[in-house]
Amino acid sequence: MVDETPVTACSPTESLSSVTMVHLSMGVFVAQAISVFARLGVADELVEGPRQVEEIAQRVGAHGSALYRLLRALGDAGIVTELRDRHFALTPLGAVLRSDVPGSLRGWMTMVGMPFHRHAWTDLYTTVKTGESAFDRVHGAAFFDYLAEHPGDAAVFDAAMTSLATSDTVSIVAAYDFTRFGTIVDVGGGQGGLLAAVLSANPYLHGVLFDVPAVVAGGAEELSRAGVGDRCTVVSGDFFDAVPAGGDAYLLSDIIHDWDDEGAVKILTACRAAMADTGCVLIAEMVLPEDTTPSMAKLLDVEMLVLTSAGRQRTETEFRALCDQAGLRLTRVLPSSGPVSLVEAVAGD
Repeated sequence: MVDETPVTACSPTESLSSVTMVHLSMGVFVAQAISVFARLGVADELVEGPRQVEEIAQRVGAHGSALYRLLRALGDAGIVTELRDRHFALTPLGAVLRSDVPGSLRGWMTMVGMPFHRHAWTDLYTTVKTGESAFDRVHGAAFFDYLAEHPGDAAVFDAAMTSLATSDTVSIVAAYDFTRFGTIVDVGGGQGGLLAAVLSANPYLHGVLFDVPAVVAGGAEELSRAGVGDRCTVVSGDFFDAVPAGGDAYLLSDIIHDWDDEGAVKILTACRAAMADTGCVLIAEMVLPEDTTPSMAKLLDVEMLVLTSAGRQRTETEFRALCDQAGLRLTRVLPSSGPVSLVEAVAGD
């Protein structure tokens, strides 16, 4: 018997939508493939020019045929260019994954494909159903507690954050006039990459690098390598309790978004207590738009939802409310050439 059920053809619009949806679904494939490329260090092997895939595989410790299939796919993503005889060359886009270039994103792209990060994202469904952190549920511990017990993953995370911070540094330094300050305190400043850049661009400025002992331990060496060690003091402590006093400006780069409103207000209150009435607080973060304008901050906000119990990106209005509660007054939000903005706040009236 012949099936005479009429076949309904898809309209051109429906067909295009289907193709677009399939491409969107493969975004996770692309991110994972780039992560493996970054983790293997393939970009570093292509610095001097095109290489044959078997040679690359030998140098990075990979399977030749499997690496070829990976690089062929990443050619379509613009990371490499496939040449004759299974040779590959690095593109300008792929070059940001080199470990020896300013603004390298190798650390970040490595992390997004690592199991500790990827596994949390696979449970986003339950997080959206419950509002609870996927990371806590998947790994049985809060994000920062987990990292404290897993030094290997902590090193990957630190490299990722350094990678992003380095990428944002140029835009932050260019976006704000630091010349009116005498001393700047980098609160939660890690090992001092951003502070070093600010001090290098402002030779009369002094700095204080402040973070927990385990994180700030290598700060003095990092600042010395940058040539600013003689203008900087390294201090350890807990920013929920107190931060170093005497600064003209208190810089918090990607710190506030890790915490709920109560935690954020505690940090900002500590900064307000430490600074002079003429000082200011500078929050460097992606700021969510108040309207429907597309923004990378929206996806980063989902990242915070997945990884933390209460972290989030915020709008200008939400930052203003935090500042008000901490005895500060938000004065302006300065965009930079990158995705990060600078939220400036001074002592409240």
